[in-house]
Formats: sequence, structure tokens, C-alpha cells
Amino acid sequence: MARMELPVLDKFCFIFHLKTGCIAMGIINSILTFVLAVILITFAVDIKDAADSKRDDFDSGMSSVVYTIAVLLVVLLFVKFLLDLVFVYAVHKEKSGIIKKYCIFWIVFLVLFIISFLKTLFHMGAGHVISQLFFLAENFYFIIVIRSYLLSINEDGVL
Repeated sequence: MARMELPVLDKFCFIFHLKTGCIAMGIINSILTFVLAVILITFAVDIKDAADSKRDDFDSGMSSVVYTIAVLLVVLLFVKFLLDLVFVYAVHKEKSGIIKKYCIFWIVFLVLFIISFLKTLFHMGAGHVISQLFFLAENFYFIIVIRSYLLSINEDGVL
């Protein structure tokens, strides 16, 4: 049976060293995470306003579930924002233990984010959906960059 692995990169965006790329992506990702949290706050406010104006039991019940998920996502995003900053420090100091723990957290976060995104997808406008899809694509590329960087700083090539 063939095993499928993530690709290993030599350069970030075909130009920069992986360490520079990880630091740049960590900073960019922290900014995007913060912006996405703000966007989700506006989404949660829109859902709450819609639920308050309708008063239909079924719709308000579904809206409160979507609202709760959006609020939990905002909390997760702010935690991730802080951990992004810790990650930038860890890459700068080449602390592979912290980077590995961050990567595990990030993968768990990404799975939870995808589940909640799929759950709230049909309640979002096109702008929210596009911003979340962009966020996911950027995160998948960054995981590949982190893994490649970890492999490059571990001399034995094992994570």
C-alpha cells in the first residue's frame, strides 16, 4: 500500500530560506488570525441580530448554535494568535520542541476549524466563506513549510 506524505520544500516561495519563511508566515498568520477573529465577531453579531429579530423557535435555536460555534471559534482564534507569536520566537531561537508542539496544536486547531466551518458554511455570506477558504489554504501551505523547516534543523531528518 502506498503511503502519502506531505511534500518537503527546500525554499519558502521558491526564493527564501525556510527559517525566514517560517518567521514571515508566523507573523502573517498571526495578523490573518487576528483579522479572521474580527471578521467572525462581525459574523456572530449578525447572527445574534438576526436571531433577535426573528423570534421563530426553530430558526432562533439554530442561530444560537451557530452563534455559539462562532464565539468558540473567536476564542480559539485569539488563543492561536498568541501561540503564533510564541511560534515566531521558537523559530527565531530554533527550539524544535516548541515548534513540534505548536504544529500539533495547529493541526488539532485546523481540524476543529474545518468542522465548525462546515457546520456554519450555509449560514455565511460569500465574503465570510472566501476569507475562511483563504485562511485554510494558507494554513495548509504553512504546515508544509513548518514540517520542511523541522526536517532541515534536525540533522537525522526525523521528526
